[in-house]
Amino acid sequence: MSLKLSYRDKVIFIVVMVILVLVGGFFLLIKPKFQDVERAQRNLETKQQEKMDIDAKISTLPGLIQSMKDAATSIKEKQEIFLPEGMPYENENYVREFLNELNIEINSMSTNYTTAGGISRYVVNNNFIFTYDNKMNADIYKELPEEVYNKYNGVKREAYPAATIGVTNMTVTFSSPVNSQDVYEVIDRIADDEKTIILNTVSTEVVTAGESEKVESSVNLTLYSIYPLNVEKVLEETDEVKPLETQPAA
Repeated sequence: MSLKLSYRDKVIFIVVMVILVLVGGFFLLIKPKFQDVERAQRNLETKQQEKMDIDAKISTLPGLIQSMKDAATSIKEKQEIFLPEGMPYENENYVREFLNELNIEINSMSTNYTTAGGISRYVVNNNFIFTYDNKMNADIYKELPEEVYNKYNGVKREAYPAATIGVTNMTVTFSSPVNSQDVYEVIDRIADDEKTIILNTVSTEVVTAGESEKVESSVNLTLYSIYPLNVEKVLEETDEVKPLETQPAA
């Protein structure tokens, strides 16, 4: 039995086949490409957002660099008042140099190794506040620390953060002729020094050697030191923005 298709059936068959080919081609070829385009579009939007975020961060770099420079400069000014942390002989050399300006005869210098410690601000305890009347009245040049005036006037003491620095104790003995002013000159020289050198005690004793007399003096000092920040290096490194070094892929 033979099956003969009419012209109309042939046309319908051809149209159906064309539709099947188009539909199959869409799902097999065109739709994946659309999905690739959509995926690429989403990736593009993500990367554009990342670029915007990076650009926003980069725009803040000049301000951050300037902030680092300002902080480093401020640190440089503050650390100038401390001695650089070093070995005992370095601390002794510093003290010896400014005492040699007074032309005194140094007998000995005893220095302990630097240890970690704190520095406390100069304040007046409540139970001693009224004993400062004479001192306050005598301070016509306003040389006492501001904390003393605040405490005396009832201002609440400010809470300062704790700081750990280097503390070095040193004892210096020297000889002077009787009736000389060497002891007072040493005291004044230590007080005038721009570094944080605290004079704790002073003792003097007249010593007779044969027919001559001289004064043996001893001063006990505390030296505060820090490990200084290399400000010049910081300023040098913040002059330009350097790219991050990336590790090569393994």
